[in-house]
Amino acid sequence: MAASRFLKEVSRECCEHPDRAAYFTSRGGVSDSLTYGELDRWSDGLAAFLRREAPEDKPVVVYGHKSPLMLVSFFAAAKAGLPYAPIDIAYPSDRVADILEQIGQPLVISLADEPLAADVSLAERVLGKDEVRAACLSGETVFEDSWVSDDDVFYLLFTSGSTGRPKGVQMPSRCVDAFMDYFGKLFPAGPDRISFNRVPYTFDVSLFDIVAGLSAGYTLFALESEYEQSMSASFEALAASGLTTWVSTPSYIEMCLADPSFNAQLLPQLDTIVLCGEVFRNATASKLLDRFPGARIFNTYGPTETQAVTDIEVTRDIADQLNPLPVGFLNPEVRAVIRDVETGDVLPSGRVGEVYLEGATVSLGYFGRSDLTEAVFSEHADADGETVRSYKTGDKGYLDEQGRLYCLGRLDFQVKLNGFRVELGDVEQGLASLPSVKEAVVLPAEKDGKVSHLVAHVQLADPAAELSFKLGQQIKAELRQVLPDYMIPKKIVFHESFALNVNGKIDRKALA
Repeated sequence: MAASRFLKEVSRECCEHPDRAAYFTSRGGVSDSLTYGELDRWSDGLAAFLRREAPEDKPVVVYGHKSPLMLVSFFAAAKAGLPYAPIDIAYPSDRVADILEQIGQPLVISLADEPLAADVSLAERVLGKDEVRAACLSGETVFEDSWVSDDDVFYLLFTSGSTGRPKGVQMPSRCVDAFMDYFGKLFPAGPDRISFNRVPYTFDVSLFDIVAGLSAGYTLFALESEYEQSMSASFEALAASGLTTWVSTPSYIEMCLADPSFNAQLLPQLDTIVLCGEVFRNATASKLLDRFPGARIFNTYGPTETQAVTDIEVTRDIADQLNPLPVGFLNPEVRAVIRDVETGDVLPSGRVGEVYLEGATVSLGYFGRSDLTEAVFSEHADADGETVRSYKTGDKGYLDEQGRLYCLGRLDFQVKLNGFRVELGDVEQGLASLPSVKEAVVLPAEKDGKVSHLVAHVQLADPAAELSFKLGQQIKAELRQVLPDYMIPKKIVFHESFALNVNGKIDRKALA
């Protein structure tokens, strides 16, 4: 059994640079920071406690938001040979309860200032911050033979599918190691490297700087919730952070770009921008290239069930010449197969179909849900007779002749309107291609259980433009130049900005 190479790399950093900051927040207090030495010692102490007290072979739930003890708890669980399952305090009580019920009486590490947002009887035990700190400072140690390894589940992330009910994606240790090997290249080596740990731990994009960053000796910087309430406070904290690497969704960085002061003068050390989780628009790429001319900008892609598996540096030529932007070239240990949605036949380069991902970072499946697992995960033998795991993503896309993957949205964003099948992503892409439109979300409106028409929610490129019925008609007329009549939204609703959900993506439910 090969112990987690990721844990070994972080432990090496802890030994070589014990006084280096591993984590700090915008509050800047002593209790809001963590050195590599503390990460190592504290996670050892808590791991020893978990080995004695936590239920065997059951995930340890870590409840909280952004704090040093969240990271310590993740590492402690892995060192104790147990998966960790993060739950954010932003989750409503029914979602928290559902996750606890699915796991079945887990030990819960509660690091929130408020009580657990669910009945405590759903947990085998709830550890508060004082108990966690006492375990961290016990001075106890654990050895590598207790760490997660190979097919042991490293973490369990609960994500909502089309049903909206959380389902736990199980990611084994070997997949985390493969992810580290591949995406480490996006995190340049060197002293004083600081990554923006903005993404909530419940969202797989947070693994970029945890796995690729910490294994390379990076310091992670997080905004506390009070700093997220205003853009000016966020910018002030970001400017003081010394940030060198940015990781977020396109929607979050687009929100920042709405302020002209978000540029290289604000973040003079920023040289790497990594975006994932949503469609990265050409207009956003052009703004970033203008505002941060010295930074390398990467588009990446990968469902929670596979971790991120592609990347591409978006240069000026790519932003100007390729629309939509490709999500990139594949991890050499992962293969993308495009299949016909109806027949399942493999399609050649350039043909659009459903994206299947195969290889080293494909999840073990969903926790306790063999029915859902069997529906989208499968195994087959490759040309060398090796077993290959495959995931049916539900994403629409194609590969070009150079091997670059393009993702064109979700197949379950397809609706039937007046007898026609309409891909909402196609309508959104059409709107986004218009010079007057900055961003668009298209949603179906229903009447008597059927889709009656489409509604386009639009942000304009010129925020000072006069909103009027005539402007809506003009946008529809321009859209008819690129889309057939049956795909034209009946109603256009203008927005100054779109609300983002807890993961930093556009909140479609709020718009609906």
